[in-house]
Amino acid sequence: MASELLVRNTRIDGGDGSPVDLLVRGGDIAAILPAGAAAAPAGAEIIDAGGGLLSSPFAEPHSHPDKVYSRERIADLGPRVMRDREDRMQRQRDLKARFTHADVEERSERFLRDCALEGIGVVSGQADIDSVTGLISVEGLLATRDRSRGWIDLVVTAFPQEGIVGDRRAAELVTEALMQGADRVGGWPNNEPDEAASFEHLRTVFALAERFDVGIDINIDYFTDPTERLLEPLAEMTIAAGMQGRVNANHVGALETYDDDTAARVIEKVAAAGISMTVCPTNLAGTRPYRGVSRPAELLAAGVNVTIGIGNYEDNWEFLGTIDPMERARFAWHALPLADRPGEGIDDAWRLLTDSARASIGRPATPVAVGEPADFVVLSAPDRIQALRNESASRWHVRRGTVIARRIVDVSVGRDGVLAP
Repeated sequence: MASELLVRNTRIDGGDGSPVDLLVRGGDIAAILPAGAAAAPAGAEIIDAGGGLLSSPFAEPHSHPDKVYSRERIADLGPRVMRDREDRMQRQRDLKARFTHADVEERSERFLRDCALEGIGVVSGQADIDSVTGLISVEGLLATRDRSRGWIDLVVTAFPQEGIVGDRRAAELVTEALMQGADRVGGWPNNEPDEAASFEHLRTVFALAERFDVGIDINIDYFTDPTERLLEPLAEMTIAAGMQGRVNANHVGALETYDDDTAARVIEKVAAAGISMTVCPTNLAGTRPYRGVSRPAELLAAGVNVTIGIGNYEDNWEFLGTIDPMERARFAWHALPLADRPGEGIDDAWRLLTDSARASIGRPATPVAVGEPADFVVLSAPDRIQALRNESASRWHVRRGTVIARRIVDVSVGRDGVLAP
């Protein structure tokens, strides 16, 4: 921890107010003064924001850190034809059958470091738990979570990828993972053999959440498939269990395929249940005629907490992807789309990365105020719209008063547009 830090000439949350200097001492914000009023203490580290904005760290509400950076290993499995969804599911099983504790720890820590570099302070990560991988993925993520506490928060979800009914070992394994300290219970009820099994899956998830007093982070109605209709039962069970505000639903692509009357009814129940909806706009290719981003306009209008997740990253399911919150928010601004929202959707896009994302994880940010922990991100862009436009801008990530990551971008242009040698 640095003894003192001075951030010069910054705009808190990129607002219209005058720039300020922010002084950090002992890991907390000690003073916020008009720009130029704070003298640099001897030996203090200095960030010259140049009028750039300062914000609470970004949040990542949906990822799979046990799988990241595993795509390069597909070649080791030998040639095979990917004809349909089940072929990809089998390839995933073959990949994770080779996972080890050390392997999961190494790749997940690399992922968290890359997230921290982008200014992400909290990551929600699902760990597969099933008969194929056993507890290897979740134990690897729990070890990474504990080792990384000083510089990033990892919230681990025990995720029964292969089902709970279809994979009879899963319930026992998820229970063990929660006993070992997993933060939330996950699920994918659509990935069961029939409707009865899907409902049993949901009931088991809620029973485990109640037993261990944890939130639910569930993948539901994943594909843009009109036959996937489990979001409404999820909302009803959430209300019945008194778990309003403690459930996050990921993907939910099928909601886009509902007729308007059905969608309106389901969205009303989702709002009443306080379910957060995390869509993954980069993670549903080939879903024509649908876009795969649910119904964000109707959800937002109903007061539902909507956010965006990385989903998969450089693994069996995702070839490209992006960790940069600015790039994902800009993509989501187009894909959702947000331009018709108040203020052309800029504040909505920003909340996808900050307040809404943190609400979906259950980890609200501390305010940027005197006496509060010095956890924040500084960007060289002066306001939110410029930050979303300019993904290459410099940024600094501060945690407990220490600069844990920085990315400095030189955008200087010389005379006549040519830099001097």
